[in-house]
Amino acid sequence: MSEGDGGTYQPVDQRQIQAMQAMPGPAGFMGGVVNVMTRAADNAALAAAQAAGGSMLVDPDQVDKLAQFFRGEAEELRARQSENYVLASVEPPGSDPVSTQAAEKYGSVGSGNPESYLDNYLKLADLFDQVAERLEQGANQNRIDDQNAADSMRGGRLA
Repeated sequence: MSEGDGGTYQPVDQRQIQAMQAMPGPAGFMGGVVNVMTRAADNAALAAAQAAGGSMLVDPDQVDKLAQFFRGEAEELRARQSENYVLASVEPPGSDPVSTQAAEKYGSVGSGNPESYLDNYLKLADLFDQVAERLEQGANQNRIDDQNAADSMRGGRLA
């Protein structure tokens, strides 16, 4: 979405994120966090549009490349799964009730229930795999249809 279409999502300038990541200390860490959050927001917006019956037009020559992109994103999400487990196992900074309860809540948000970050992360990876599969199936069917049309023009057999 952009300002012109009434949407509220405003993309972050990638140059600003890269500048933050290059800084030492907390600013660099925050740059990494912003980068992950921005990519997640973009991916979630695309997934939501597709789940809502949205559509996208893809140049037939680019379908395989796009399917590979989605497969790559799904693989990357799964490869980073172990990092997400860290969220669930945060040690409390102290033994006081506030510290222990805060660590427990943090773990719950990380991977403690069906609405947790980890579960939704893996659901997004599955959705990306499904999108890639649909793209590949559609591309294969289009190729078969094109071959059938070409064969029928030449009087040949259909696939």
